[in-house]
Amino acid sequence: MNEIMYILDFVFEAIRSIGLFFIIGIAIASLIKTFQLDVYLRKVFESNKRASIPIASGTGTFSPLCSCGVIPAIAALLASGVPLAPIMAFWITSPLMDPESFVLTYGLLGKEMAVARVIAALGIGLAAGYTTLYFTRQGLLNNQVLKNFNNQASPAIDPGAALDKYQLAIVRLFQFLINFKDLGIFVGKFILIAFVLEALMLKYVPMDWVGRVLGSHNPYGPLLAALIGVPAYASSISAMPIVRGLMDLGMDKGTALSFMIGGGATSIPAMVAVYSIVKRRTFMLYITFSMAGAVAAGYLYRLF
Repeated sequence: MNEIMYILDFVFEAIRSIGLFFIIGIAIASLIKTFQLDVYLRKVFESNKRASIPIASGTGTFSPLCSCGVIPAIAALLASGVPLAPIMAFWITSPLMDPESFVLTYGLLGKEMAVARVIAALGIGLAAGYTTLYFTRQGLLNNQVLKNFNNQASPAIDPGAALDKYQLAIVRLFQFLINFKDLGIFVGKFILIAFVLEALMLKYVPMDWVGRVLGSHNPYGPLLAALIGVPAYASSISAMPIVRGLMDLGMDKGTALSFMIGGGATSIPAMVAVYSIVKRRTFMLYITFSMAGAVAAGYLYRLF
């Protein structure tokens, strides 16, 4: 019974923490879909993809969204017709850093680690965005990556029907509500599953084994740290006390950086949610960018 209450309390707090972002994201996507603005958005981003990727990376680096919390925003952007390349840049960087994480990293781990996290987040986001753009232009990817929602059409207005402004407003309102319901259910059910998994992992996955594996310097440290960060579920903030303790045990800073990035960008709950809403190729790309970025950041930190 205590376990059930723990899970319910955790899920409730998690939903409350991202509720506003979820509602805003779904509402914006629903408005865009209702007024069929996705066509114009797609044209704008298609013509400015290269410029939009650095903007998306910078925005994601200082956004307050975690690996699970960013998923509603990503689904909303994809459903709105925004191209995949800037979305991937935002998607990858958002869980890695935010203003609170920067301040806490500065205080707990020092200025050097705080700056390294920012540079790593921006670098991984840029690499992910421009690689995705290249794959898209080569025809290996397209922007239709949501599994089911893209095929759902909102009720159309008969162009031959003569509607006054009040009738049109009522029709638009019903279109918006239907779109909001469809997208909210589509994304929300997988977010709920992700939060339940997150609660179970935080309660039952012991962290002492992380120290035994990463507590000393070894040549495979960044690789192991990136892999362990997945089941350990270390968010951008919760990882810092763990990392500080591990560094006291002898873990080098490159391995620490890999652990924070691997745990922040990828987690089993987030991967379950992502896999549930996007197609397999996009999911594999997301995982590859996250893991490769974590490993590369750790080894580059060691090198320089």
